Amino acid sequence: MRHPLRIVLAGLLLGLVFDRLVVTQPLGISFPLFVALVVLALALTMKWEAARPLRANLWVFAPLLFFAAMVAIRANEFVTFLNVSAVMLLLGLIAVFLVRDPLAAVSVPGYALSPFLASILSAVRGAQTVRLAAVQAAGSWQGSRRSTWGPVLRGLLLALPVVVVFALLLTSADLMFAEVFKRLLPEDFVAFLNRFIGHGGIVLFAGFMLMGGLAYTVWGDDGSPAGSLTRTLPSVAPLLGLTESAVVLNAVNLLFAAFVVIQVPYLFGGQLNIDLGRITYAEYARQGFGELVLVSILVLGMLLLLGVLTRREAGRQTRLFNLSSTVTVGLTVVILVSAFKRLLLYEMAYGFTEMRIYPHVFMVWLALLLGWFLLTLWVRPGRFGIGVLVACIGFVATLNLMNVDDFIVRRNVQRYEQLGPAAFIDRVSGEYQPGIDAAYLTTLSADAMPALAQSVDRLTGAPREELDNHLQAALPELRDDVAQRGWPGFHLAQWRAYNALAGSAVRASD
Repeated sequence: MRHPLRIVLAGLLLGLVFDRLVVTQPLGISFPLFVALVVLALALTMKWEAARPLRANLWVFAPLLFFAAMVAIRANEFVTFLNVSAVMLLLGLIAVFLVRDPLAAVSVPGYALSPFLASILSAVRGAQTVRLAAVQAAGSWQGSRRSTWGPVLRGLLLALPVVVVFALLLTSADLMFAEVFKRLLPEDFVAFLNRFIGHGGIVLFAGFMLMGGLAYTVWGDDGSPAGSLTRTLPSVAPLLGLTESAVVLNAVNLLFAAFVVIQVPYLFGGQLNIDLGRITYAEYARQGFGELVLVSILVLGMLLLLGVLTRREAGRQTRLFNLSSTVTVGLTVVILVSAFKRLLLYEMAYGFTEMRIYPHVFMVWLALLLGWFLLTLWVRPGRFGIGVLVACIGFVATLNLMNVDDFIVRRNVQRYEQLGPAAFIDRVSGEYQPGIDAAYLTTLSADAMPALAQSVDRLTGAPREELDNHLQAALPELRDDVAQRGWPGFHLAQWRAYNALAGSAVRASD
């Protein structure tokens, strides 16, 4: 490497920034700022090492910065977890593929292995970079007038931890020595030392991994910006003939076709079944929903596996395999639509919640992924992997853009106004189902606060009283949270929630 010492210093600086902005601060604007600094350090590293990214891979920085920014915008815990996870996974993809392979040509196993490969090889490259930096630093001292200070500095670095350990043992062994020692040191020295060691460990570990990640991104297996993951993955030899795969596919097609034909009144005439009193909303929505989604996922996996294991020649055999797979995908989409409608009916009967919104969005992107599978099957074989990556990015991006908690509040209030306080009475059990679950709405994050403040006046009775009490109790907590965060912990959702509640309180007092 040309400048290993610069990469080591950049990694340690990033480790220090990680400790000060991410570890010691609540998640807020500090997180996207840290990610932006990592991208800047990567750009500098590539300039120092004369490495060039593949132009086809530069788009990956857009979702990286988007998800990093959304950490400071959305307060929903699950969405925040997905945002942070997406940032980590995209950084892994950047480390593995930025200068090596076009992301569009990477297979699904390549995407799956990249986070583990990035973690392991970042540690390996980090150790190699430290060694090269030490050699470079030692060489810079040779022939210099200050060369005599080299051994002294190394000795001081080695002596520091030894002296600290023995000093702590001696102060514990002798009270007089401890008294004198305490006079020479500032108060709360032990607490300071513990903090120093703890934060120092975080800085060193994070800096080491980040330094290794920078080095691995631009450093191939032979020490140059090269080394392809996709070319090193072992290929699987086809084990099945077209006949075996066709039997499997068409047997599944017959089963799915029979299921769809027999269950059409049940799948798409659910309201009729409910009116007849044969099944409740809950039973209709819950019965088989998970199984239908699982069937869709397993079908996609089966098609991918058969595509890898089936021997087929170009021409008639390929067309037969593709046609059978297309029928399977078409029937699977019908089953997926059934699962989507079951969940929609359940939401209309019982209201919208996070655990009902997430599967809905997931099913939409799964259907789009099935469509991409057909496109790659007929037009662009070998490009399915990029569709999986885009679908994952799209799923998380959709949850961010729709603002899940805000969406839940507005749709539940709208449903309450349409159906009234008694939204639904189960014909079989006779149980009363409330028009809005106010207790659930109080568990939502700060993302929901502006919508709650705007909608509470549209409710009546106990739900309005419960939400009023919740908002009044949340206002001082949000005020304290906004005041204590400071600029590194600034979070847009918390700030918007506080301003919405403060404005609502002012209007109420007037």
